[in-house]
Amino acid sequence: MRFAGRQSGRFSTPVLWIAKATVALSVAVMLVSVSVVIGFKSAITNKMENFSAHLQLVAFAKEATDETLPIERDAEWLRGLQSVEGVVHIQPFATKPAIIKSERELEGVLLKGIDFNRQTAFFKQSLIEGTWPNESSNPKGVFVSLFLAKRLQLKLGQTFPMYYLKSGRKTPLRKELTLEGIFNTGLNEMDQALVLLPIETVQELYGWNSSQVSGHEVFFSDLDLLEAGLESMVTRWLPADIYPSTIFERYPDVFQWLPTLDQNARIILFLMITVSLLAMISTLLILILERTQSIGVLKALGMPHGMLLKIFWIRALSIVIQGMVLGNIGAGIFILTQNHTHLIPLNPEQYYLDHVPVSLPFMAFVGLNLGVFGLSMLSMLLPAAYASRIPIIKALKFA
Repeated sequence: MRFAGRQSGRFSTPVLWIAKATVALSVAVMLVSVSVVIGFKSAITNKMENFSAHLQLVAFAKEATDETLPIERDAEWLRGLQSVEGVVHIQPFATKPAIIKSERELEGVLLKGIDFNRQTAFFKQSLIEGTWPNESSNPKGVFVSLFLAKRLQLKLGQTFPMYYLKSGRKTPLRKELTLEGIFNTGLNEMDQALVLLPIETVQELYGWNSSQVSGHEVFFSDLDLLEAGLESMVTRWLPADIYPSTIFERYPDVFQWLPTLDQNARIILFLMITVSLLAMISTLLILILERTQSIGVLKALGMPHGMLLKIFWIRALSIVIQGMVLGNIGAGIFILTQNHTHLIPLNPEQYYLDHVPVSLPFMAFVGLNLGVFGLSMLSMLLPAAYASRIPIIKALKFA
């Protein structure tokens, strides 16, 4: 149902388009903002989980030191951990500090011995030069980060000296290493001093036998299961001399920083919703002022308040739905384009990622749209109530 008037549509038409555009832009910005926040948190968390595992189990040390105490590689209590809810993978590791020397540079590094056959695929996928060992190969060389390779000017296949200390000796020992591969995880602050090599090599440096390792890394199917899983481990399975270290404890700065993204998203959502609602209210008030005489005529003819409210609600519903559809289409195009083309890049040295990640789960998409729709329709109560209460005499005299 349309209102009649001498100047119907002359002024309201551009106002209606502005209102629809405002709703569309607000919805698009909100969807994109939420998708970026969710995508960024998910991508960073996933990288951190794969880089360092959800949980590390090492022996208690009486004194703070970079050296580790050995624990059994196939201890009986490890079998019990496999039954803890959420645990999907456990792998041994051995670490030792060392110094690598090139022709011009000296660099302190952390040697991390791993079982290449049991290692998760994260480092394999991060490999940019060289070949990752398979089950039939017997790796003898080392894998270093891109940062370290550039800093020490190391080339694939190059042999270089490494120096380390051994218990009971005051002078460092020397061992020749061969560069077998270069990886780049994007986590520069974490991997810049990391050297991956066979776990047997680190055991040899310590003088351990094949059944001794520095610790075990435990991976859960979901980060949310870590807290309950750790409690179950401590209560039922872990010996008193084993210290569990969560990913939150090892990298507190990262996991304290990620929640600040939620705060930024909430501010953006609040601003966009406010802008959208103000645009809707202003639009309907302009329509009311433009159609005041028509309102007076309809009320004089006996139209009830409820019917008049219904007319404004239908008009508001049209604006909101059209604006939301346009906003969803725009946000969807951006999210799909960014997912497939990585159109917007990032500096990995600052953000740990080389592009803006986007992810919008179905429930977040539905919840955001329902919230915007509900608030928009509620905001129409004020102008609609104002229109229904305009006195008939005043409306008929309005020019």
